Amino acid sequence: MTTTTTTIQGVSIFSRQRKRKRKPDLFDIDLSPEGIVIRRPGRSEQRMTWERITQWEIDDRTDCVVLTLRGGGSVTPLVVKGWTLEDLEAVMREATAGTAGTSTGTGAPLPVAAPAASPTPAPSRVERRQASQRPKRGLWKPLVTVVLLGVLAAAVTVVLLQSAGIISWSFLGPVA
Repeated sequence: MTTTTTTIQGVSIFSRQRKRKRKPDLFDIDLSPEGIVIRRPGRSEQRMTWERITQWEIDDRTDCVVLTLRGGGSVTPLVVKGWTLEDLEAVMREATAGTAGTSTGTGAPLPVAAPAASPTPAPSRVERRQASQRPKRGLWKPLVTVVLLGVLAAAVTVVLLQSAGIISWSFLGPVA
């Protein structure tokens, strides 16, 4: 069996916090049947075998792919830019093929003693994309702001036209 190692450069940790002007901590990872090697500049290599990873998931985002590694009670989401979901999934399946079992659609390794049942079909690309897209939050604030600014502009325009004598409110009847 030939061992293939795939190197992915420019990986970073995914964070849901607002992006700061600071550059993300970029590092490289090597994926092979033995596990993952994490190479950070100025630090020694960290090795993680596939036995420590109980599940992996891949989410397709608009500008990147997020590879989430789970195991030992920890969750590590990694941002992988420049890769497609299909390419990263193929590399992960190839790298984990030599572990105790085969991978399912969610990336969870099956034990060796698993019965030979037909696996559940992997979700389609559209289903994965819909699951990874979250509803847009905060859209109502700009919409309310635009509406209120429009009402204010209309009121100011009416007052200015009335004070210039262009608009007459005499059709309303006598004013006390």
